[in-house]
Amino acid sequence: MTPLKSLLLALALLGALATSLLATSPAAAVTQKGKANGNAATGRQLFAETCGPCHSATSKTTNVGPGLQGLFKGRKMPATNRPVSVAVVKAQIQKGGGGMPAFGSKYTAQQLDDLIAYLRTL
Repeated sequence: MTPLKSLLLALALLGALATSLLATSPAAAVTQKGKANGNAATGRQLFAETCGPCHSATSKTTNVGPGLQGLFKGRKMPATNRPVSVAVVKAQIQKGGGGMPAFGSKYTAQQLDDLIAYLRTL
Protein backbone atom coordinates (compact mmCIF):
# COMPACT_ATOMS: atom_id res chain seq x y z
CA MET A 1 0.00 0.00 0.00
CA THR A 2 1.36 3.40 -0.92
CA PRO A 3 1.98 6.04 1.75
CA LEU A 4 -0.80 8.17 0.23
CA LYS A 5 -3.33 5.33 0.49
CA SER A 6 -2.24 4.66 4.08
CA LEU A 7 -2.70 8.33 4.94
CA LEU A 8 -6.13 8.41 3.28
CA LEU A 9 -7.22 5.32 5.20
CA ALA A 10 -5.98 6.79 8.48
CA LEU A 11 -7.86 10.04 7.85
CA ALA A 12 -10.98 8.11 6.89
CA LEU A 13 -10.79 6.11 10.10
CA LEU A 14 -10.58 9.28 12.17
CA GLY A 15 -13.56 10.73 10.33
CA ALA A 16 -15.50 7.50 10.82
CA LEU A 17 -14.81 7.52 14.53
CA ALA A 18 -16.07 11.09 14.85
CA THR A 19 -19.12 10.29 12.71
CA SER A 20 -20.01 7.18 14.68
CA LEU A 21 -19.84 9.08 17.95
CA LEU A 22 -22.24 11.69 16.60
CA ALA A 23 -24.67 9.56 14.60
CA THR A 24 -26.51 6.61 16.06
CA SER A 25 -30.06 5.69 15.12
CA PRO A 26 -31.75 2.82 16.97
CA ALA A 27 -34.27 2.56 14.13
CA ALA A 28 -31.58 1.05 11.89
CA ALA A 29 -30.44 -1.58 14.41
CA VAL A 30 -30.06 -5.13 13.11
CA THR A 31 -29.82 -8.23 15.27
CA GLN A 32 -27.20 -10.70 14.07
CA LYS A 33 -28.26 -14.18 15.26
CA GLY A 34 -27.61 -13.66 18.95
CA LYS A 35 -24.81 -11.16 18.43
CA ALA A 36 -24.84 -7.55 19.61
CA ASN A 37 -26.97 -5.13 17.63
CA GLY A 38 -25.44 -3.26 14.75
CA ASN A 39 -26.72 -0.10 13.13
CA ALA A 40 -26.71 -0.57 9.35
CA ALA A 41 -27.07 3.17 8.64
CA THR A 42 -24.03 3.98 10.75
CA GLY A 43 -22.21 1.02 9.19
CA ARG A 44 -22.97 2.41 5.74
CA GLN A 45 -21.30 5.70 6.67
CA LEU A 46 -18.34 3.85 8.13
CA PHE A 47 -18.04 1.72 4.99
CA ALA A 48 -18.16 4.78 2.72
CA GLU A 49 -15.44 6.52 4.70
CA THR A 50 -13.06 3.67 5.46
CA CYS A 51 -13.83 0.74 3.17
CA GLY A 52 -15.14 2.48 0.06
CA PRO A 53 -11.74 3.68 -1.13
CA CYS A 54 -10.77 0.04 -1.76
CA HIS A 55 -14.06 -1.93 -1.93
CA SER A 56 -17.28 -1.51 -3.90
CA ALA A 57 -20.60 -2.07 -2.15
CA THR A 58 -22.52 -2.20 -5.43
CA SER A 59 -20.52 -4.71 -7.45
CA LYS A 60 -18.22 -7.71 -7.17
CA THR A 61 -15.62 -6.01 -9.34
CA THR A 62 -12.17 -5.68 -7.81
CA ASN A 63 -10.88 -2.14 -7.29
CA VAL A 64 -7.94 -2.14 -4.88
CA GLY A 65 -9.80 -4.88 -2.97
CA PRO A 66 -12.68 -7.11 -4.04
CA GLY A 67 -16.19 -5.78 -4.48
CA LEU A 68 -18.43 -6.81 -1.59
CA GLN A 69 -21.87 -6.86 -3.18
CA GLY A 70 -23.72 -9.91 -1.86
CA LEU A 71 -20.93 -10.77 0.57
CA PHE A 72 -23.16 -12.56 3.08
CA LYS A 73 -25.15 -14.25 0.30
CA GLY A 74 -22.06 -16.10 -0.90
CA ARG A 75 -20.31 -19.09 0.59
CA LYS A 76 -16.73 -17.86 0.47
CA MET A 77 -14.91 -14.62 1.16
CA PRO A 78 -13.45 -12.95 -1.91
CA ALA A 79 -9.65 -13.15 -2.09
CA THR A 80 -9.23 -15.51 0.91
CA ASN A 81 -11.90 -18.12 0.03
CA ARG A 82 -12.66 -18.63 3.73
CA PRO A 83 -16.30 -19.40 4.61
CA VAL A 84 -18.47 -16.31 5.05
CA SER A 85 -19.69 -15.73 8.62
CA VAL A 86 -19.89 -12.81 11.01
CA ALA A 87 -16.83 -14.10 12.89
CA VAL A 88 -14.77 -14.57 9.71
CA VAL A 89 -15.67 -11.13 8.35
CA LYS A 90 -14.81 -9.49 11.68
CA ALA A 91 -11.50 -11.36 11.77
CA GLN A 92 -10.76 -10.26 8.18
CA ILE A 93 -11.36 -6.63 9.14
CA GLN A 94 -9.30 -6.85 12.31
CA LYS A 95 -6.44 -9.10 11.14
CA GLY A 96 -6.39 -8.41 7.41
CA GLY A 97 -5.10 -10.96 4.94
CA GLY A 98 -5.37 -11.67 1.24
CA GLY A 99 -3.87 -8.25 0.50
CA MET A 100 -6.04 -6.35 2.99
CA PRO A 101 -4.30 -4.48 5.80
CA ALA A 102 -5.23 -5.26 9.40
CA PHE A 103 -7.42 -2.69 11.08
CA GLY A 104 -6.91 -4.32 14.51
CA SER A 105 -8.35 -2.21 17.29
CA LYS A 106 -9.04 0.82 15.06
CA TYR A 107 -12.74 -0.03 15.25
CA THR A 108 -14.72 -0.27 18.47
CA ALA A 109 -16.87 -3.36 19.02
CA GLN A 110 -19.92 -1.25 18.18
CA GLN A 111 -18.36 0.03 14.95
CA LEU A 112 -17.61 -3.56 13.91
CA ASP A 113 -21.21 -4.54 14.64
CA ASP A 114 -22.43 -1.52 12.63
CA LEU A 115 -20.16 -2.38 9.73
CA ILE A 116 -21.26 -6.03 9.76
CA ALA A 117 -24.92 -4.95 9.89
CA TYR A 118 -24.35 -2.88 6.74
CA LEU A 119 -22.37 -5.59 4.95
CA ARG A 120 -25.26 -7.99 5.58
CA THR A 121 -27.54 -5.64 3.59
CA LEU A 122 -25.39 -5.74 0.46
